[in-house]
Parts: sequence; C-alpha cells; structure tokens
Amino acid sequence: MPALSSAAAAPTPPTGADRARPRRAVTWAPGSDTLIALATLLGFWACYWAGSTIHVAFLYGGILVLGTVVPAYTVLRHRREGLAGLGITRRFLLLSLLVSVVLGAGSAFQLFALAAEQGVPVLPHLLGNLMVLWEPLFVFGWLYLRWERAFGWLPAIVLVGAGFALQHVGSVPLPAALGFGAFALAFAVVFALVRNLVVLWPLFYPVASGIGTLQAGVTMGWGAVVVGAVLLVVQLAIITLIWRARRL
Repeated sequence: MPALSSAAAAPTPPTGADRARPRRAVTWAPGSDTLIALATLLGFWACYWAGSTIHVAFLYGGILVLGTVVPAYTVLRHRREGLAGLGITRRFLLLSLLVSVVLGAGSAFQLFALAAEQGVPVLPHLLGNLMVLWEPLFVFGWLYLRWERAFGWLPAIVLVGAGFALQHVGSVPLPAALGFGAFALAFAVVFALVRNLVVLWPLFYPVASGIGTLQAGVTMGWGAVVVGAVLLVVQLAIITLIWRARRL
C-alpha cells in the first residue's frame, strides 16, 4: 500500500490502493474488510439457500444488500479505494477484452451443443446469464480482491473456489456445487491476471455460466431475463449512487 500522508493521522485507506499495492502469492494482512467479506459470503449462502427453498425474494435481497450495498459501501465509502477496488477499472482493459472474447468464443460451441442436446432455447438462456453481473461482481470484484489483499493471490484463488462451492451448497446437488467451485477456480485464475471484471463480464462469464447452469439442470427463460435486467439496473444504480456520494 502507499504510505499514509501523515504518520500522526488515524489510519485511512489510500485512494487507488489496488493500483499501487504490491501483489504477493502469499501474505498475511487481514483487516476489517476481510471479516466483512466473510460475513457477506456466509450471509449470501443463507440467502441463496432460502431463495431456492423458501422464496426467491431472499435471493434478491441477498444480491442487493450483501452482494451490492455492503461491498460498494465498504470499498467506496469506508476504504475509499474507488471503483478499481471492485474490479471496475480501465487497467488492462484491452487485454481483458481480448482474453474475454477468446475464452467466450472458445466456449460458445459447448454452450450451443448442450442447449441443443437438452432442447433449451439458447438465446433466453444466454441472455439470462448475461444479466447476472451480481455474481462475478460479488465473487471476484468483492471477495477475491478482499482475499488477495488479506492473504495473497494464491490463497485468494483457492478461497474463491471454495466459497463459490459453499454458496451453492443446499441449493443444488452437492456434485453440482463442487462443479461450480471448479468453474470459479478457473475464473479466479483468469481474473487474477488483470483484476478487471471485463475479463469475465459481459463476454466470457455469461457463456461459461450458461454451460455450468445447463450442466446443473438449471435453465433460464424470458422471465429470468426480465427479472435479471431489473436486478442489473437496480444494482448499477446502487453502485453509482454510493460512488457519487463518496466525497460527502
């Protein structure tokens, strides 16, 4: 991290910390945001389970509160890191786009083949997964960057895989949850190279997520597209409002 401007002042996180912070394979620097991230993961696990077994409103609440408000407020207002602290940055933008295009195009054939095999209309299923910005933002823009800051990039990759599997335990069969965790490990390796969400969303992640959901027996229709679009707009509005209020 950059040095504090005044040694006598109370410790405050520097702006743009992620750009200057050295990256280490393994380190030990947990902080309050580490505990907040863990709490949101456990809370989101509960919301995910309740959303799939009790009422979907629990999932929507988890997405907006634990997956959006808490991360955005912690990063933008509490730590004052800027949007880069959520993986929203111009850093490595062109490289991220190129990697995302290559990976998305390379995975598209499998998505179309699975959809045809299962008789699933591919367009709404793909668009439904496209609307899921909240998942890569929460898992990588929030959790991964917290784990990397606290423990280094190598443990962060492992923790993201384990956390993503845990997130689905109880909501899908255990083999499917473990498969999702394996997907998250691969995503985390890609994200760790650039720490830019563009490398995952909106080009690569929807295709890969579309494959994973089909393999787990989950399909998305036009209703899911509409609900996802509403959640996406609300989520972006929340992040924008918190970002604009960061100087107040």
